[in-house]
Amino acid sequence: MIAASILAVALAAQAPSVAADGGAAVPGQDQAGSAAAIELERLRARESELLARISALEDQLRSERARSLQRQEEWVAFTRLLQGFELPALPEPPDFVAEALVVPRDPAAEALERAEAARRWRGTQVAASLRTLLTAESVRGVDLLEVGLIHEHQGRSWTGPVIARLLDERGRMVGMMKAARLRLEVSRSSRSVTIILEDGYESRAGVRRPFEGGVAVPSQGEALSEVRGGRQRIYLGAVDPEPWIEALPELVDPVLLARATDDGLWDLDDLRVQIVRLLHEAAQAGDPRWRLVGLGGVRGSDLRDVQFAEVDAVTGRAQRRVFADSARIRIRPSGGVELQFEGGSVRRGTRVAPFLAGKYRIVLPRARAEDWREVSLPGLAAPPVRPASDSKEPASDSKEPASDSKEIVEEPVAPVR
Repeated sequence: MIAASILAVALAAQAPSVAADGGAAVPGQDQAGSAAAIELERLRARESELLARISALEDQLRSERARSLQRQEEWVAFTRLLQGFELPALPEPPDFVAEALVVPRDPAAEALERAEAARRWRGTQVAASLRTLLTAESVRGVDLLEVGLIHEHQGRSWTGPVIARLLDERGRMVGMMKAARLRLEVSRSSRSVTIILEDGYESRAGVRRPFEGGVAVPSQGEALSEVRGGRQRIYLGAVDPEPWIEALPELVDPVLLARATDDGLWDLDDLRVQIVRLLHEAAQAGDPRWRLVGLGGVRGSDLRDVQFAEVDAVTGRAQRRVFADSARIRIRPSGGVELQFEGGSVRRGTRVAPFLAGKYRIVLPRARAEDWREVSLPGLAAPPVRPASDSKEPASDSKEPASDSKEIVEEPVAPVR
């Protein structure tokens, strides 16, 4: 590059020195030639300087390579010298020295670590059980990816956070679902399971839709908003609740873990007769015609494993059926009687729906409260004193709700998915 520049300057310096047609040199051309000569000398000096610099760097590189090779040879010679020494076998240190070197651990910290490890292991088991149960019930639209850890709040347990994929009928992903908590509502009477997801949203095509009742709150410093509140219910009807209760006892109502539905303090046959009579009198007074179809037992003030049916006065067909794990009888302050149900579902024809928020009511405004108070009923009076010989064994929990097919006619109902 420098040589080419020097050649160009030399040619430019020689060209103006010869006049056109062999004439004399022009004064302007002499000045241009002197400037070119000066530039040529400067370039030659720069070239010499750069060549000297290159030579010095090459000498320095050769020197560093020689030093590096010398250090490697010295290290090899040193390691060979060490290999020639024979080290005697050292005795084992005393036990008290080994114990003194061990740093003692805090018992509270160890207990906390063990509890956290057990909690994480249980979370893994819960996730596997939920996936297996959903697959067994042919739920193909939800694929659980993460269910978090078990938490407890106000006597109820839940797991979270929950992340799931939403799939179409071909198993292709169409969206995502995220919730802060997951818990179960299981009903033995209605043979149903409801998966309740709280504080979350569904995301489809990049659009977040909060659960019913939820709101999107803008988050500071984040592009996406935070969803608070809301609840999503996945209802599974016509299922066996026992595998769910056995595999996930933390997520269900603790009352369901007790298999016995009767404490043996009430005469169930007499109780059925009295309730049927009182419901018939309320219907004669103008209230809907309700019948007690099934009663599994009584525990405390609750009727357990019950089934009520609203009957058409003309055809005798059941227009509506209520299945519940527990029911309570309450006298209304404004008059009449109210039946309060928990944990169950309502069936109208071929349509089945779970209780809203797990609760349901039947109000009989024309029922005579005095008649209900006079009769000894759970929740309104103490259990009657019964002779020991007349007491009955607690009734075992049955999976199928009791029914009176001779008096109430109902068409077959297809399970709802």
